[in-house]
Amino acid sequence: MAESIKQLKNEIKRLVSLTEKKDKEIVRLQMAADRDFLTGLYNRQGFVREAWKFLNEAGHAVHAKKEKRKGFNIKNFSLIFIDIDDLKKVNDIYGHKSGDKLLKSAAEIFSNSVREFDVVARWGGDEFIIGLLDASENEAYKVAAKMKNKLARLRIPEVKEKRKFTASFGVISAISKRRKEEIFNLYELIERADIAMYQAKKNMGKNFIMAL
Repeated sequence: MAESIKQLKNEIKRLVSLTEKKDKEIVRLQMAADRDFLTGLYNRQGFVREAWKFLNEAGHAVHAKKEKRKGFNIKNFSLIFIDIDDLKKVNDIYGHKSGDKLLKSAAEIFSNSVREFDVVARWGGDEFIIGLLDASENEAYKVAAKMKNKLARLRIPEVKEKRKFTASFGVISAISKRRKEEIFNLYELIERADIAMYQAKKNMGKNFIMAL
């Protein structure tokens, strides 16, 4: 009887250990699925999942304020859409290893320019996107300007010439007093931020910040 109880306890311990390992593996796979392999930032899938949470909370906060309810703290949500200028030239002249170093260095600059709870992602290729919690359009613009200045000071050893690295930035907020509108659809915000970035790059000559 005592031996049977001992065997049962050992089996329970084994099953608990297997369950814990399985849970850890699920978490690891989830993180791997949501992360960009080169920069370690969120990828598009991870960004969308995280950004929707905060945008929804900002929307709930606005409606709660209108209905005089309490409990929601996030009052706004802003996006910065970024496109690294002339990455193809860096790849063509110095090789993809230097291009990858530029992307990783830019990712580090962007991450270090925001708060730890903001959402930073590589959208794809030479594009990045950042979700700023409870940040106004003006605050997001200042963050973009800080990133722009840091990027200009970046040096990559493999790139011998004193090249000034630049990017084009598009900025938009869910709640804009300037536009006198509220947008709580993440995909619409991303599309508008992308358009703003495109205007900064094509119409203003790169290395500019455009807010829509």
